[in-house]
Amino acid sequence: MSNVLVIRDFKTLKVWQKANALEQEIEALVKAFPSHEQYRLTDQIIRSSRSISANIAEGNTQLFIKRELFHANAALGSCGETRNHLLTAYQNNYISEEQYKILDEKFLEVIKMLYGYIKMLKSCLDNESVTIDP
Repeated sequence: MSNVLVIRDFKTLKVWQKANALEQEIEALVKAFPSHEQYRLTDQIIRSSRSISANIAEGNTQLFIKRELFHANAALGSCGETRNHLLTAYQNNYISEEQYKILDEKFLEVIKMLYGYIKMLKSCLDNESVTIDP
């Protein structure tokens, strides 16, 4: 039995990289929002977009696949929340239709990647077997 410790680095995950890039885009976008939205929509959209990559990172650092699945699912929920906030920003004319469509498409891409990630994790969970060394 080997005593080699392998530390997984969430930063290597493509889904984390995409989510992190979107988080940076949202940070830049909200600077143009009206000041009266600072503690409302601006704060909410920043928090929900940050939650996506944070949940992916937290889950990937867990020791148990079920915990990783939990956090991947939470990241999925945060994607939906962020998309909702983007729609609100568009409906209130804080962003253009083009900005909205481009960002929404990017979030849909992350959602699809998360679906694939979750499917892979479930497959690992289903294929997990306990072996006991005599």
